[in-house]
Amino acid sequence: MKLFNDIGDFLETLSFIDIVFFFAVMILVILVVTLIYFIRINKDDEEEKKNDETAEMKIVKEIRENMKNDNDDVVINFTDYEHDQEEKAIISYDELLNKSNKYGLNYEKEDVYDDLSVKKVNLDNIANKNSEIKVNSDVRVISFAKEEAFLEALKRLQKELG
Repeated sequence: MKLFNDIGDFLETLSFIDIVFFFAVMILVILVVTLIYFIRINKDDEEEKKNDETAEMKIVKEIRENMKNDNDDVVINFTDYEHDQEEKAIISYDELLNKSNKYGLNYEKEDVYDDLSVKKVNLDNIANKNSEIKVNSDVRVISFAKEEAFLEALKRLQKELG
């Protein structure tokens, strides 16, 4: 019981400024302890994130390792379907013409802009590999009368919808 009396006498001797200073120091100690706690938690989370690799990170890691070991020849195993598609693939118009082996192109002129080559094709004179043929570019799909009737039908439809 004497202990409580001594604590009470001690608190009575403290002034208001001493009590405010005491609580300010206590709050500061609590804040420092919580700050240290949060720093340790964040370090643990960062270490877990470093240890957990996603599938994409594993792929990137394998690619980097393969690039370092570039001395080995890279072998890509195709399935039968992929191999067939690779064989049938047509990359450019010239390659398409070479695969068809029916027609060749006659170019009127060729312009070079930086690394780009632009060729003007003569469509009136497409070359057949066996013989030279002239293609008539004046081909009509429908007659003028049918074309006019079709245009009128489109105009009526537009008026009815609008």
